[in-house]
Amino acid sequence: MNTNLPLSLDNVALPEKLPPLVIIAFTRPELIKEVLTGVSQQLLLPQQIIAFVDGARKASDEPLISQCINLLEEFSSQIPVKIIARSQNLGCDKNIILAFTEVLSEYDSLIHLNDDIVPNRFFYDRMCRLLEAYRHHQEVFSISSYASLPEELDKSINSDFILSKRVFDWGFGIWADRWHDIDLVNRPAQYNPFGGFYNIPATIQTKLTLVNQFWLEHNNQTDWVITITIAALYKNKIHIIPTTSFIRNIGFEHPDSKTYKGKEPQWANARYDEFARPDSLPSSLELVDILKKSLNEVEFVRYLSAQNGLWLSPSAVWSLLWRTRGLYHKFLFLKLFITRIPVMLRRLRNGLPV
Repeated sequence: MNTNLPLSLDNVALPEKLPPLVIIAFTRPELIKEVLTGVSQQLLLPQQIIAFVDGARKASDEPLISQCINLLEEFSSQIPVKIIARSQNLGCDKNIILAFTEVLSEYDSLIHLNDDIVPNRFFYDRMCRLLEAYRHHQEVFSISSYASLPEELDKSINSDFILSKRVFDWGFGIWADRWHDIDLVNRPAQYNPFGGFYNIPATIQTKLTLVNQFWLEHNNQTDWVITITIAALYKNKIHIIPTTSFIRNIGFEHPDSKTYKGKEPQWANARYDEFARPDSLPSSLELVDILKKSLNEVEFVRYLSAQNGLWLSPSAVWSLLWRTRGLYHKFLFLKLFITRIPVMLRRLRNGLPV
């Protein structure tokens, strides 16, 4: 147990100057209206909201963007709202990265809600206290209000928050020094300091990030959450996440959702509790063993093999063969490479990178 660590959020004093609440919006006024209702019901109200509204992609976006701006302007009668309306469309990821960089050049921390994340009434209070609790613990990179726990995780966890190697942005907080340390604003879109996706350390948590990075690289896509997860992992940072969510995502099935356009999956809000007021904190900054343990070579290759459409490029398989011990393990990676050659050939015929 680290005696310098607080064990209860209730015992962590709030700062005199509260961090700004940063809201990212675009073309979903019906959703941001619900988010603002949730903000208005907070036990502790923010002193300042800073809203970044992305620019239009097409003419039909403009009235929806105007509705979002009008809602934010109306809400400023309750809490001061500074609105930054982008003059052109930056896209979700670039808008967020620039927004965080701009805000954290002025403030020492921030709390973030997207326009589809509705907080329960304890959200802002708990997040402010979390930022204070871990402000001087540099190994902690971010905080979250969203609970996503691997099924294998021991059910006997005895605190309301645990340590994580993955970033969860559904109700997110970060400090200026941590954000500027990874310097995402000056990084390429699929930034991966490990080099190939197969070099990312694989655990029961980070194996998901590893595969997501594979698809980002090969489909030339961006996802700021995956990128900061990998950047923080490279610097051996950890994140504080709850065991019960105190936010809920309402963005499923919306036509303008970036990632989740379909029906709400069962896992998405499974751990949400409208009345959750998490308090107890972990007694150390050591990951529990099951989250710390790396996948062995058999587990790793089986996980990759289970990903439909994933392939190993010649450089990837060469790297894996070079570092793999034992002929049987080498055979498994070589088998995956050979069985997925047709996938590579189809991509090459379609002019896509492999």
